[in-house]
Amino acid sequence: MDSLRDTPRSLSESSPIDVLHVDDDPEFSALVAAALEREREHITVHTETDPRVAVDRVRRDDPTFDCVVCDYDMPDLDGLDVLASVRDEYPELPVILFTANGSEEVASEAISAGVTDYLRKGDDTSRYQLLANRVENAVERVRASRDSDRGLAAIENATDAVCILGDDGVIEYANAACTELFGYERAELLGRHWEAFYPDDDGQAVSDSVLPEAREGQSSGQSSLVRKDGDLVDVEHTLTYAADGSLIWTLSRVSKRDRLETKLSRRERAIDEAPIGVVLTDPDQADNPIVYVNDEFTDITGYSRDEAVGRNCRFLQGEETDEAAVAELRAAVDEREPVTTELLNYRKDGTEFWNRVRIAPIFDGGSVDLFVGFQDDITPRKTYERLLRSNTARLEALFEHSPDLVVVHKADGTIQDVNQRMCEELGYTDADLVGKTIWDLDPTSEPDRSKSFWADLPANEPRRFEGALERRDGTTFPTEVHLIELSVDGEDLFVAMIRDISEQKEREAELVEQNERLDRFTSVVSHDLRNPLQVAMGRLEMLQDDCDSDHLDDIDRALDRMDDLISDLLILAHNGNDAMEVEPVGLADLARACWPDGATLTVETDAVVDADRDQLQQLLENLFRNSVEHGSGDGDVTVTLGETDRGFFVEDTGQGIPESDRDTVFEAGYTTSSEGTGFGLNIVSQVAAAHGWEVRVSEGTDGGARFEFRVD
Repeated sequence: MDSLRDTPRSLSESSPIDVLHVDDDPEFSALVAAALEREREHITVHTETDPRVAVDRVRRDDPTFDCVVCDYDMPDLDGLDVLASVRDEYPELPVILFTANGSEEVASEAISAGVTDYLRKGDDTSRYQLLANRVENAVERVRASRDSDRGLAAIENATDAVCILGDDGVIEYANAACTELFGYERAELLGRHWEAFYPDDDGQAVSDSVLPEAREGQSSGQSSLVRKDGDLVDVEHTLTYAADGSLIWTLSRVSKRDRLETKLSRRERAIDEAPIGVVLTDPDQADNPIVYVNDEFTDITGYSRDEAVGRNCRFLQGEETDEAAVAELRAAVDEREPVTTELLNYRKDGTEFWNRVRIAPIFDGGSVDLFVGFQDDITPRKTYERLLRSNTARLEALFEHSPDLVVVHKADGTIQDVNQRMCEELGYTDADLVGKTIWDLDPTSEPDRSKSFWADLPANEPRRFEGALERRDGTTFPTEVHLIELSVDGEDLFVAMIRDISEQKEREAELVEQNERLDRFTSVVSHDLRNPLQVAMGRLEMLQDDCDSDHLDDIDRALDRMDDLISDLLILAHNGNDAMEVEPVGLADLARACWPDGATLTVETDAVVDADRDQLQQLLENLFRNSVEHGSGDGDVTVTLGETDRGFFVEDTGQGIPESDRDTVFEAGYTTSSEGTGFGLNIVSQVAAAHGWEVRVSEGTDGGARFEFRVD
């Protein structure tokens, strides 16, 4: 819980904090000021109801504010506008959004804009304790940052070279000792990648070995780095990950002897961790035996290092290995030349795998010292290619009779073939279309961008995107395209399977308009109604601490009923606005999880239904609450959850629902209790409708109410 996470400091350890609170509701502003100053004696709240005046006060810096707490939904300037204005003048000043508008979209936008924290208003004073904690934490972080600046000054004057690297390995800071070590000016060091200081190809090898160690805590060792003048400098390095993901790179000079020993050890470790199989063979020994294999080789083949070393690589060959590929490898070794080929090999357990082998000689003083071989397991690709060839006839039939529009084109967009469905939809013959470019038919396409898109498409991996097509008569329609690259007789072709999504786009447009109306409605309910309600609840809670009256309980019940009404209205709005995530849900476990106190639940089913878990929970909670609130009158009611042949039922032993009311019981506003909101069963009906279920109400076995849901 937030209140457990945000633990405040003791008052004796806290320095004074000045907070500027911005909210267009004067009564709520006064409540927040009183509550915060009651929670923390060292916090002083300055209130502004006009956001423009508040921004001017910050710019005047009179008084000096340590934190700004701001509502989101205000006239003239909203909370994000205030945030932007404050950041223009004081980039480090903490800004906390404290608002009744709890939309995930608003929260995401606020976080993207750089808000310090985001907190929803609540109905009780515990929210102000949480707000006080958030203010203290935010101010403390800023003050700690100022202290860190002093630490940076100490780093600047350190005798060891110190660099701060971003998570991409680029130098973001270098102290004065770095300029002396590398011979560069500071401006020349900033922006350079740390691997650039390693000779030849050492940089990548060091990254592959050092970075994983650093992520585990710290990596230390010796390196040989290249200065600006080309000379090598031997250093002892330490690489440490900071909490923000950056890297601290500390360097001090070491002897040449220590550098050489470290370099040899590092290269061997890097090869061991390479993501492909690596083999070294010695042509000076009889039969060119293996003298080294890395870990990936043992993973691919199933042979241990001891089982492979001393043998010729042919031990991986078997009955189905292509002799032509083997002869190609043998000829390249005899001629001391590099070669790449693909052949079928066998693992230790006898299973086949396709091996892409690359062999190259390593020269030393003009003669071949060793051969290095790189081995990739390409079995998945070979399996796919074989499957594709075996299904050519089926693909051709699918092409011609597919209900989708199908186009085959080259990488330059030139159409090679179309199916009959494409011709019928666009009003062309196949002769009209073949030879055109694909973007001739798509008024929304950009040829240069499309070429780049196709060029980067991974082979045999479908890619989905949306576009449009233009018919011969000039009318257009939106499309959904599934594009895949295939290699046919050595030529790269693209197959586009196209579907008309006009109806889908119309439904999406209608849904957007509907959601916008719902958003406006929920904004009014959550802000314009809930804000004054929260003020009343907060003031009532403070009043209960100061005096005692029989009227206070009546006021509390009335406010709770208003809060229930607002909550039900928001549920009704969101049930039509939120996307459903349908998954198998166990009725028994969900019912027990949301069962209220004060009654008895009997579960007579282990059924699992496909439903949106949150909405189904809302349905059950409303039915359970309805049963408890409309009980038998003696306070003792039993609710049974059971299974029917077409779905499930919820039945109680309460007063039941008169037969004359059963046709109207699901309408908004129906209630027989002065405590009810009139929306509970309407929410049940809407949740059922959203799932495509039928709901019927009847008399229960013992005279109570029975709700049956047909879910198939």
